[in-house]
Amino acid sequence: MTKHDAVKAYFEPKIQELTKDVLHFNFSPESVDSFGLITNYAEKEVKRFISGKTRKAYGFTVEVVKEYSTSSDDLNLECMNFVQGFMDWLEEQNKQKKYPDFGHGCEVEKIELLQNMPNFAGINAQAGLARYMVQGRILYFDCTEMIL
Repeated sequence: MTKHDAVKAYFEPKIQELTKDVLHFNFSPESVDSFGLITNYAEKEVKRFISGKTRKAYGFTVEVVKEYSTSSDDLNLECMNFVQGFMDWLEEQNKQKKYPDFGHGCEVEKIELLQNMPNFAGINAQAGLARYMVQGRILYFDCTEMIL
């Protein structure tokens, strides 16, 4: 199993709970309640320690498509709060140290969100859809390169 497989498997149960839809990998469709997991980088070395231990990062963006309103109702606020709830779930997973399984030789340190609220990434006014983005990274130690 690759790190991509592990991250997708990590997010899938929550996505299915929230939307009853599948998690799209490196694709974000233009449909209500769709979630796309977009990879930003993997195996990026953040820091190398004298012991040979290496801290690496797996960067990701979760894109969420929700309905969009141009009227004075609260639909857009409700959608923003929905995506914020997903971010809160990620923060809670981090506090509880519930991480993706990157396999033998890797120790996940934390999941770090790179913003404190969802980014409003644009609208499709004709379809009545808005796209929100949540960016984060998983910091982990790759111990397979350690000097013994």
